[in-house]
Amino acid sequence: MGRIIRDFKAWVGHGVDLVRILKFNFRNPHSYTKFRMICSFKEKAGCHVLIEAGTYHGVMADRCSAIFDKVYTIELDEGLARRASCYLRDKRNVSVICGDALKILSGILEKDEVRDVLVYLDGHFSGEGTACGELAEPAVEELNVLSKHKSKVHAIVVDDFRSFGTEAGFPSKSSLLKSAEDAFGGGSFEITVHLDQPLIVKKEV
Repeated sequence: MGRIIRDFKAWVGHGVDLVRILKFNFRNPHSYTKFRMICSFKEKAGCHVLIEAGTYHGVMADRCSAIFDKVYTIELDEGLARRASCYLRDKRNVSVICGDALKILSGILEKDEVRDVLVYLDGHFSGEGTACGELAEPAVEELNVLSKHKSKVHAIVVDDFRSFGTEAGFPSKSSLLKSAEDAFGGGSFEITVHLDQPLIVKKEV
């Protein structure tokens, strides 16, 4: 019943997003809109594995388990990771990892079986109920780590662009975009911003 209610609310939120887009009054996508964007980039970039930084309750990992061969989701907060593991226990292709994504990403990407990867960066401090690591928002540093695995990473989605430069501890928007250009510029990847999310997607050959 919980998933049915969740899915109903998700569709309602997605409908609200579509109306707001039509009215040019859009700010922060609902979770199902973000999932549909991931679906689109998965197909565009030919991704088979998802790495998510920031599990929270496990909703995105749950949805993505239906479209990716394998999902790795990383959560810094031990309590959230434990509850997400319980929530996702029936999803055999999902691995919940407790720890700092900045320190864990390389280890996952070095696995031989991990290739054609979409990385969803949503692991940042969001107030009470979420964990804060050494950096409130480590996306700039995470992009630097991911740049060392360009042969495996086909797409990157960074969530909550509106918070960069406005929330305490978050780098500026320009710093994030510069990091993306420094790490993934040069022609092989397309770098854009769409619906509150910077996107780095490998160009079709």
